[in-house]
Amino acid sequence: MQTTLDLHPQPRIDVHLLTLDEPGHWREECLASLVGAPIRLHVRPGLPGRVGQSRAEGFARGTLPFVACVDPDDRYEAGAFATLADALEDSPQAVLAYTDEALIDEDGRPLGVRRLAYSAFQHAHSASHVHGLIVMRRSAVEPVLPRIADLDAGADWLLTRLVARRGGVLHLPLVGRHWRQHPNQHHRRAQHGFGATAESCDTLRR
Repeated sequence: MQTTLDLHPQPRIDVHLLTLDEPGHWREECLASLVGAPIRLHVRPGLPGRVGQSRAEGFARGTLPFVACVDPDDRYEAGAFATLADALEDSPQAVLAYTDEALIDEDGRPLGVRRLAYSAFQHAHSASHVHGLIVMRRSAVEPVLPRIADLDAGADWLLTRLVARRGGVLHLPLVGRHWRQHPNQHHRRAQHGFGATAESCDTLRR
């Protein structure tokens, strides 16, 4: 499935969603949670084992000044997109803004909330530190996309680190993402391009 949808009369953020092997009802829950967000949604098939290439192609879609991605097995708070875009507009030196996130189980039941106040040290050592809902400036993302194209599970982490070097990082203390915990999560099955699994990065975070 490949399609582009405006979920708001005045979209402000180009957002891509990569479909993989997730259950269809999870994907439908994700899409339903995005309704009303000020986004232009690009739904694209993900390439197994080539997340970096898929992400690079997804972030390159569109022309809006802000970009983001969503995962089809998670749910989102539609109102958080506008709040993040506002924060970036109010802080011209910032290139990335992100939220806290809630954890949910396979059936969508709440497991708790992760508070993720920004630390450059933690960002450098944990793939899940900048991991809520993330909105970035297109101008800071597009120049670094070639750096992630050959990676798999480490692509998102490297991208946010490269973007963070180009300006300020804003943390908004609200839940923007509901991160579904299940055995088939991509980071549980693949090795990071930095020689460490996401589980070992989570150990550093704790």
